[in-house]
Amino acid sequence: MLSPQDRSAAGVNVLGKPKDIAGARACDWTVPATFGVTVTFDEKHGLADLDVAKKNATKTTVGRHPGLKVADKKAADGTCAVLLGVGDRNSVQIDVSNTGFSDTPLACRRAGTVAGLVEPKLP
Repeated sequence: MLSPQDRSAAGVNVLGKPKDIAGARACDWTVPATFGVTVTFDEKHGLADLDVAKKNATKTTVGRHPGLKVADKKAADGTCAVLLGVGDRNSVQIDVSNTGFSDTPLACRRAGTVAGLVEPKLP
């Protein structure tokens, strides 16, 4: 889902590894000593079906897809996710974790960058 140009734009200089997360297809990239990003394609759950702590979620739109940005600012744990709805029954989740689990705003910028690269490829 991330071309070499996309990975470069997102600061990812490694190849991704396919994963299965609760039955959903995913790809995981880990940039040593920097951050990791996972993109998950859920073909069974739309945005409204995802279990998200409302206090940590902010509505957003990426391109033409509705979404949520999820980060616990009080925890300041260097993690952030952007969830995108793809119709009523599908979603894409972009999760970023910074090494050292610090700088949540940076994690959100990284998640937003990757979401912006993935979104145009979605139906």
